[in-house]
Amino acid sequence: MVPTDNPTETGRNMCLQVATGDRERATRMGDVTPHAARDGPGRASAAAIAAMLGGWLLGAVARRVSSRTGVSDAEAYGSLPGDDLIAHPMVEWTRGITVHTTAEQVWPWLAQMGYGRGGWYTPQWVDLFANRWVFGQRTRFPSSANRLLPEYQHVAVGDITCDGPNYASYFRVQHVDPPHALVYRSVRHPRRGSPIDINDPESPSKIENQLLTSGTYIDFTWALVLRQLPQDSTRLLVRTRANYSPPAFRLLCLPLGLVDATYGVAMLRAIARRAETVDLLST
Repeated sequence: MVPTDNPTETGRNMCLQVATGDRERATRMGDVTPHAARDGPGRASAAAIAAMLGGWLLGAVARRVSSRTGVSDAEAYGSLPGDDLIAHPMVEWTRGITVHTTAEQVWPWLAQMGYGRGGWYTPQWVDLFANRWVFGQRTRFPSSANRLLPEYQHVAVGDITCDGPNYASYFRVQHVDPPHALVYRSVRHPRRGSPIDINDPESPSKIENQLLTSGTYIDFTWALVLRQLPQDSTRLLVRTRANYSPPAFRLLCLPLGLVDATYGVAMLRAIARRAETVDLLST
């Protein structure tokens, strides 16, 4: 204690010293809980609340990215060609990108899409996964075309577009409106696809009926839409709407949506890159 001539100050210091010593002795004897111990439950509660809020925020972001990427509210919630084919979908994903060229320049790249045609412009890892784990093929997945293919520029409603080796899966062309919209539909098994005999006109309907009757299927539409913007730019949108069975597939919707957000946007960028760099006149 620092000496002082003030009796009042001297008394206050002595009382403080005594109180401090009493508290320290009581703490050692277990009668008083240290500050760190008293604050422990409060800090744990704050950490738990922060973790819950962080988890909720992360989940909200994941759900948004799963269902929409690169689109405005008007594009995400507005109607697109093909929406009427599955009026009340259990799943809907919408992706978008701006292409710095006209819709007429983009359309030919959409028209030639398909396995054995111009390809799907998807990343190589997606092609390798599909070839090995979905189609059970060890052969190399054909690369997507980097040029326009005149022999595959015609696409019409009713066409069957291949989506795997030997038509292991396929799309039906449901809507064609050059250069504005191209809509596909497919019913397939989530693991085995939907193999058909392309030489049998009745084969697709038979396979679809079998899948729907079995109760294990995915029925989805895939719409590619072009919207012309000023200054020779175009919005390229892709929307997937699906129903599925059994209902347990709902657990896969979020992770599959995140995967789709990855390779779906990569596909759109690949189309944009081709359309922006390849001159139709020179082709």
